[in-house]
Amino acid sequence: MPHDSSAQAETRRRRRLKPLIAGVAAAGVAAILVAGTVAFRSGGDGEVRQTPDVAVLAGPLADQEPAWEACVFHDDGPPLPGADLSNVECATIQVPRDWHDPDPEVTWDVRISQARNIDPADPDYRTTIITHPGGPYASGLSYSTTVQMYTPELRPTTNYVSFDQRGLGQSSHAECAYEYDPADGRSAQAQAIGEACSQDADVATMTTEQAAYDMDFIRHLLRLESVTYVGYSYGTWLGTWFGGLFSDNIERMVLDSATDSTQESIQTLYNAAHEGRDRQFRLHLMNWIARNDATVGLGTDPETIWKRYFAATSTPEQSLAALYAWNSVNGPVAFSNPVAYPMAGSLVSNIIAEGETPADPVIPVESAARIIDRTDLPDGLRAAAHERLAQLAEPPAGEPGETVRGTHDYVIEFTACTDGQWTQGLDHWEEFNERTAAVAPLSKQLGLLVTPTCAFWPTDSKMPALDDSFPETIVLQSELDSMTPFEQGWAAGTGLPNTSLIAVDNESIHGVFPYGTEEVDRPVIDFLLGGERPAWTIVAAGKPLPLERFTYESWTPLDENAGHATDVPRFTDPTILAETGTLSETPAPQPSSGTP
Repeated sequence: MPHDSSAQAETRRRRRLKPLIAGVAAAGVAAILVAGTVAFRSGGDGEVRQTPDVAVLAGPLADQEPAWEACVFHDDGPPLPGADLSNVECATIQVPRDWHDPDPEVTWDVRISQARNIDPADPDYRTTIITHPGGPYASGLSYSTTVQMYTPELRPTTNYVSFDQRGLGQSSHAECAYEYDPADGRSAQAQAIGEACSQDADVATMTTEQAAYDMDFIRHLLRLESVTYVGYSYGTWLGTWFGGLFSDNIERMVLDSATDSTQESIQTLYNAAHEGRDRQFRLHLMNWIARNDATVGLGTDPETIWKRYFAATSTPEQSLAALYAWNSVNGPVAFSNPVAYPMAGSLVSNIIAEGETPADPVIPVESAARIIDRTDLPDGLRAAAHERLAQLAEPPAGEPGETVRGTHDYVIEFTACTDGQWTQGLDHWEEFNERTAAVAPLSKQLGLLVTPTCAFWPTDSKMPALDDSFPETIVLQSELDSMTPFEQGWAAGTGLPNTSLIAVDNESIHGVFPYGTEEVDRPVIDFLLGGERPAWTIVAAGKPLPLERFTYESWTPLDENAGHATDVPRFTDPTILAETGTLSETPAPQPSSGTP
């Protein structure tokens, strides 16, 4: 018999176990206007390419006037504390549902916000920044206020715009129905979703390419000749599509914590994230724990701590308890912002203590509950962690032989699966996951090595061809970022046309700017004020980690081109670092006013 509610529970469970990453549609096309009509042709080498004219494509929709009103921000994307909302208004615009086959009667709603500081007709007006926070998994409507808060020097001459990407927040949503039999294996749900959603006409319009057209249409409705773009994480992938399609309408771009958008498919990011996550866990967090033995109490040898952790979680029951504990306390947040390292260190310590304490039998939920109770958390977060634990421990949907039915509206998968072809089929992914588990044991333990929905989602799309018309761009990337690993940002920062890279050595934060140091922030601010982009790669020093006054080497030093002498992961000895002078003698700078 059908199990609708249990399917929804399983979908919620899948989402909770996914990393919030950053996580693009018909093959890189450009619109050519011929005698008042629009034809699409791919922009390959040697072909004439023109910027698509969204006003012509949208027809009468191009004449709409945004009706500005007070904003209502929902819980999935509230403004940052301290953000100024006094100059912010919101509007809902109608966009063609499908920019490749536009019909003014078939539309989506897109909700936009504007933090307006200056009339574009004012001689002192500089630019309007369109910004995107990444994901795409939550509302981006309030992000105009966030970037405004990050850039006080720009504010007198700059307006800021953000939006709920189609499929999210207060914009129009799409979903697809699917069904499967749990007896078909652990990949049955992913296969059912991929096969059903890839055939859904509305889901087919939930792509990065369509979102890029929406952004240029926002520019048109605001009556702006050009805009500046600032995007984080997945927003860097979106920004590359935007820059590739609408370069004539973009002054400059900042891509922070970047995907390798020199590739035709975003699969390369998802493939790399597992190893990137484990690299930070092994090289950065373990070394921090070892240096802070007085606080964490696990000794001073990072390799020994790492081995103890996996020995303590070596059985299926212990590993499941660790998975429950990590996700219940939102421990993976430490892999995007090291301010959470003290909590993560406490969590690692208590997982080890639990695993090294004899228990027969090991009951994962009870074991995870004890870990949560001992981990250093505020009382309110501890209560919320126990609530999440109960949700995570819900049984999977359905019984073998029973049809499970559900609906899927996960935009991060809609965009990922339609943004370039993924390798199709189960065999490849089973081999990939087995091979990756050997170098990414934490990712395996966290339940992240599964066959993706995109493995069953055929598409003929790919990143549009990029050429020298690409906007002037700065890419920022931290060396030990786990969500967009260093190789991804380095490839974008050194491989995209007209682009310079700022690499932050011995830093793991996801979302660098504003960083709080002149070495990182000043080139970005000057660039956004209209200055030249850096003529060379900048390798900036990372800030000290929590509880520390100095910056320590966690991998191998970056050379002047932001390259590594070796890619072999290694543990480091903090005593040797101090004695050989590789310990930075710069005290910790003050935290920045806000960190993405």
